Amino acid sequence: MNRLFLIAITFFLFASCKKENDKNTIDTSGGTYFSITQFAMDQFRTFGGQPYSLQKVVTLNGKVDSSFESALTMDWAAVIKPFLESDISDKKYLDQYNFSMFEDNATDTRNFFYESKDPKLFTKKLQISSDAINNKIQSIYIETEKNGKVQKLFYAPVKLIQIQEFESSLLGKDKDLKVEYYFM
Repeated sequence: MNRLFLIAITFFLFASCKKENDKNTIDTSGGTYFSITQFAMDQFRTFGGQPYSLQKVVTLNGKVDSSFESALTMDWAAVIKPFLESDISDKKYLDQYNFSMFEDNATDTRNFFYESKDPKLFTKKLQISSDAINNKIQSIYIETEKNGKVQKLFYAPVKLIQIQEFESSLLGKDKDLKVEYYFM
């Protein structure tokens, strides 16, 4: 009787897990492009909670200011927002980008390059460089543009986060902002 009860409970648990997984399954038939959002979540799962210190260097129109921040207390939402906004993994972007892959023997990297076909798309370029042997991502570079505001984003895991913004103004000064976070 106890064995039958144990089997019934086990079956119930597996059946309920299966139903839960079915609800959360995402249809990936037809493929998608690289997901910046998924990569960001993976990075936070891997490195989140670590007591990193970061040097923040802000350059605004040639004037430089720097400070130190703790990874445990900094405003990560504001830092990763421009990266998340550049995500092209939604299926609506399929066939909207030219894709190429090339290996760089000088740096032992495999590079994946996405370039927008339509000049109206927000994300213009996405380049992912990974180790040619183990495919571990070494850096991500992104270019975006909307309404004359150009962004260049760069991330090298646990080394550097760089956000550059260029904005031309007809009536005032042009804006040239670069924010860099160096992991110590």
